[in-house]
Amino acid sequence: MRPITPLVLIVFIILLLAGCAAVATQSSETESPDATPTAGAVSTSTSSTSQAPTTTTSATAEETTTSTIDPEPAMNSPFRAEPYTQNPVIEKPSEQGGAFLPRVVVSEGTFHMWFTQTTDWMAVPTAIFHATSSDGLEWNIDEQPSLLADGEGFDAFSVAEGTVVETGDGWVMYYNARAIPGPGPGPGIGRATAPSPNGPWVADPEPVLVSGEPGTWDSGFVTPNSAVVADGGVLLYYSGGTNYIEFAPTATGLAKSEDTSAFVKESVPVIEGASIWDGRFAWEAAVFDYDGGYAALYTGDPTSLTGEAIGYAWSPDGVTWESADDNPILQPRAQAWAGLDVVAGAVVETPDGRRLLFYSGSNAGLDFSIGVAELLPAD
Repeated sequence: MRPITPLVLIVFIILLLAGCAAVATQSSETESPDATPTAGAVSTSTSSTSQAPTTTTSATAEETTTSTIDPEPAMNSPFRAEPYTQNPVIEKPSEQGGAFLPRVVVSEGTFHMWFTQTTDWMAVPTAIFHATSSDGLEWNIDEQPSLLADGEGFDAFSVAEGTVVETGDGWVMYYNARAIPGPGPGPGIGRATAPSPNGPWVADPEPVLVSGEPGTWDSGFVTPNSAVVADGGVLLYYSGGTNYIEFAPTATGLAKSEDTSAFVKESVPVIEGASIWDGRFAWEAAVFDYDGGYAALYTGDPTSLTGEAIGYAWSPDGVTWESADDNPILQPRAQAWAGLDVVAGAVVETPDGRRLLFYSGSNAGLDFSIGVAELLPAD
């Protein structure tokens, strides 16, 4: 593997932090001392806002009639997030490294997590690791990575953000890839397949999704967030933007496939920042089936870049999303280990019916570790 230069480090930091430049100043949430993890949330692209009643007046020579139109009710999150008191559940591997961007699937009663890790931001490119757990809290990490760069092709330099889904033909992983060192996420999404979640994983020689043409909203980079099986195909939610190093707005897009490999993009983002808390970035969406449609917990950052938080959104069809008025539901500083940023990773339902949110958190710079919170009914 090629060593990472200081510039590459700074760039790759931006790839996964998108807002770590400033200390989080958002208000902190109160942590429940007895909380047990659970998952469930929704991703949205537009934020609903309450409007004042509209008054209309029609006047004639003999009478004046005034009618009031009531506003639509606000959409609030059905969940509140209670962080596990023993977080983080997977700690950074070294003082110079980090573990982040967890993706979790429960199969036959076992929790499987794929996460991105490096032991040294300055010298070791990121790779995708696998861990297993019986309860989502205590994890056993495989010694060898599930996927790493091999020095050739579109993913020659590094791989990251492995997003895994089980299909009728086996297991599929989508991942971000870089061919050479450079700023921000790579311009392509790769695909690897395996007969089981334990691997072995075999990567396709070419990417299945690439950044858009110049002038399009995702012309700078694309990186996978969630893969959902629907109607025999796959809905792939991904983050994209024009220029990550310059903090250009980042949004969430959708691409559809009937065979897990040939994707067609929606022409515009499906989740965009529209509020104070997610005005700069609306990305890293953990999407799952919920309430007859789709829900998502997604990551937002203000235009002031003062710390990433996690909010809720819901969609009836996976394309049109509405954000909750009471977002965010999880802010930085909810726990000391994640005081700077919290970034959504995955939402899963446990065998006993609870919902868990897995997320990565940072307290300073690149010291990312992985935590879990239970999604409980909102008060």
